[in-house]
Amino acid sequence: MLTASLKRRRFDAIATLALLAVGIAIFAALPALYPMGGIRPNLYLGPIIFLAAGVSIHWTADSLASLTRRAWLAPGLAAAAVGAIALAGVDDMRQDSPYVKGRYEKGDNTKAVLAFLEDNVEEGDMVYANMLAAPSMKFHQDEKPSNYHYGKAQCWSAFEECAQEMLRLAVSRPSVPNRIFLVHGNKSIREESWRLLGERISVEHVMAHRARRHLDVSLIANAKEFVGPAYETFASAYDAVVFGEPVIRSDWDVYLSENTLAYVKEPCALADTEALFFLHLIPADVNDLPDHRRQHGFDNLDFIFDRSGARAGGICLVEVDLPEYDITRIMTGQYVPVEGGYNHPWAGEVRLAE
Repeated sequence: MLTASLKRRRFDAIATLALLAVGIAIFAALPALYPMGGIRPNLYLGPIIFLAAGVSIHWTADSLASLTRRAWLAPGLAAAAVGAIALAGVDDMRQDSPYVKGRYEKGDNTKAVLAFLEDNVEEGDMVYANMLAAPSMKFHQDEKPSNYHYGKAQCWSAFEECAQEMLRLAVSRPSVPNRIFLVHGNKSIREESWRLLGERISVEHVMAHRARRHLDVSLIANAKEFVGPAYETFASAYDAVVFGEPVIRSDWDVYLSENTLAYVKEPCALADTEALFFLHLIPADVNDLPDHRRQHGFDNLDFIFDRSGARAGGICLVEVDLPEYDITRIMTGQYVPVEGGYNHPWAGEVRLAE
């Protein structure tokens, strides 16, 4: 009887899809499986919402036509509903269009900023756009000039993020930039934040707006005062590392000095630092290893370049401090995770006296 009843029952496709979408959302929410990280968009519900709205409008119009016994009422009400939705959408786009300036000056001035930069940026200058400004600049540019850098620092909580990233990018250039044009979102950087760059650093707002969606442009006129010390520090570290012969010659040269392992690559491109670095140490006595590594028989000091390395004048350098216990073998290189294992762009091994 129950089987026969289920066969006669009609399942509403709209309700089934809605329940399925909500069920998937609940299932993903429990283990926090959000594909876009902390962003939790609900756009995936749009199709089912539109379908449900359409079915509701059709059902309402059809029911009223049956009650009043006027066949023309169903298509008439449906057309009226569609027209009202279209008019509401047009009105909303007119009031909040990103392409039309309203009374609150909501227009996007990215094109004006790019035109300003094209007219004022000279050879030897650098342009840095923080995370708030980078997306719109990418959208409006057909091709990014080599001296333009799009940052990943937000600068919402502290300007130190932008200052450190801007310095790292400036040092990575073949030569010290004459000037740095900083493009940032409105209210993302306050006046007092510039003091973090140093008392002798000259910063000027060359294109400033107060509107909510505008970009600001600031100019660091004496960028060498900002970048120069970092170049000197890098050069000193580089000279201290490469005075001898490397223990590994490969895509990267590896130098061993007392308890420090240094990796050097020149010339060095951004792609050379993207792969993860592995560093495995075999101790003379396995009991010297940390507790969680003794069962494996070796120490694992894997690292990524962006957290440990530095780049200047087309040269990449990263130094890693080794533990104090005696080491018999060092195995290192880079690896890229692939299906079923890893690819190693390069790898090397150092055998020490046992």
